[in-house]
Amino acid sequence: MHIEIVTPIGVKYSGTARGVIVPGALGDMGILPGHQPLLAALRTGACTVDVEGHDQVVLLVDGGYVHVTEGQKVVITTELCETAQDIDVEAARSALESASAVLAQAREDVSTATWTLKKRAVDLATTRIRVGSTKGG
Repeated sequence: MHIEIVTPIGVKYSGTARGVIVPGALGDMGILPGHQPLLAALRTGACTVDVEGHDQVVLLVDGGYVHVTEGQKVVITTELCETAQDIDVEAARSALESASAVLAQAREDVSTATWTLKKRAVDLATTRIRVGSTKGG
């Protein structure tokens, strides 16, 4: 099946795969060829593309949507997509430490937009560390 990841600045990934695991808003979702049509929200997380004959490709996606059509095409639309090679793990660790400290001191109710933005910074840094750690070598 064909996988495409699109960001506001263009196509970040395009290729064929045996399957993909996406970070759905309510949990990870596996998508294989022949999947029923689907449109679902995504959260910040790791997207794993199972490329036939190669190692899995792990990418960070920052929210958005996944759209499955014809059981053979998966389009992921996201604000941000980074490969393991794009990520500086040490910078991500530093960002996680800072974001976690800010979130720990948050006085907002967890249902506010301000708290959600602070939590998103923690999630993004955590995912960067996870995806960046998949680099070979």
